[in-house]
Formats: sequence, C-alpha cells, structure tokens
Amino acid sequence: MAVNKTDPRVVKTRNSLRKALVYLMRREKIEDISVQKITETASITRGTFYLHYKDKHDFIKLAIKEILDDFFAEVMVDSDDFSLSMKRTVQVFSVSRAFNYIEKNADIFDVLLNSEKTDFFYEQMYDRLANGLANYCNTVNDPQKQQPVPLQLQISFIDSAFLGLIRHWLKDGMIYTARYMTQSVEKMFNQFNSDNIISAGFFVSEEGAPVSDI
Repeated sequence: MAVNKTDPRVVKTRNSLRKALVYLMRREKIEDISVQKITETASITRGTFYLHYKDKHDFIKLAIKEILDDFFAEVMVDSDDFSLSMKRTVQVFSVSRAFNYIEKNADIFDVLLNSEKTDFFYEQMYDRLANGLANYCNTVNDPQKQQPVPLQLQISFIDSAFLGLIRHWLKDGMIYTARYMTQSVEKMFNQFNSDNIISAGFFVSEEGAPVSDI
C-alpha cells in the first residue's frame, strides 16, 4: 500500500522517528543503533516503521534528506534583482532565516554537524549550499566581466567558511543569538561585496535585500 506523505499521521510518525534518531545519535554510534531502538524511542511499532522504510539505512538516508529539504525550503527565497539586465528571478540564501531555523533545531544540527560519525550530513549540506551558490553565480555573472577570484574558489571558500561558522556556533553552545550571528555575517559579507566578490550576493537579509544594502 502506498504511503501518503502529506497525511498528518505520516508526518507525525516521520518526525517522531527523526527525533528518535537524533536522540540516539547523541549517545551511540550509528552502527549500534538498531531499528528496534529507533522504534522504541519513537514509541511506534516495527510494523509502522517498515510501512515507511525498507531498513535502517533507507531510513537514515531519507531522514537526512528530509532534514535538508526542510532547511533549504525555509532559507531559500526568491529575489528580484532589477539591477541585472536580464531582470530574472534568482533564489538566494536568507542568513537570518538560516540562523533562526538552526537555533530552533539546535539539537538536530549540533548532532549532525559536530559528530565524527555524521560527515555525510556535512557533505550533503555543503553540496546543497554549493549548488545554490553556483546557480546564483551562473545566473547573475556577466561572462564578459572577469572575476577577481575564480567562481569555483569563491564558492568553496564561502561554503566552507559559512558551514564552519555554524559548526562552531553550535559547538560553543550558541553563546551568541541568531540575530547577532546574522548581523556579524552581514558585516563580513559587506566586505566581500565591496571587493566585487559576486558570490557574496547570494547571502541576503530576511527581507531579501543583499547584505551590502543593510
């Protein structure tokens, strides 16, 4: 029987399983986490688990994808930059939404970004962010204008720096608020913008304005 992913009961079950996974990952290695432990922690039956997933590996793979899908659905916003000759809509990354979302889901992101056993989550988050950056740069970049730094190096540098900052913010116990982190990142990207680093325009304020306009 096909599972209706939009059914509120299905959503509740999957959220419970994801929370159980994160809870267990704080305490055990992934290879030591069994389906039984997951279902007991989530207070659901094994039969219900297998209605949604083939096995533990399938569950972990889909759970990670769902976490990333939810995150990027929240932080990616459409921006109409009418300074561009093409006047095209392009998706950009809301820094404030990102820090607020991570702050509210700190237990999940701390485990998945700061555990030695979850490098696969960091790599997938890195790739998703890099793809968004690349799409933005390819859309807004004037091929006739030479960049001071090759786009691929810009993407690698900014992607690594931003995710590294999030990692340490979580690891240090979020001693700074999401608002303060947003303001600090905006100040740093302002400098990039002043140096004509095109990839910096991918990161915007909550209102959708480039950080250089803040």
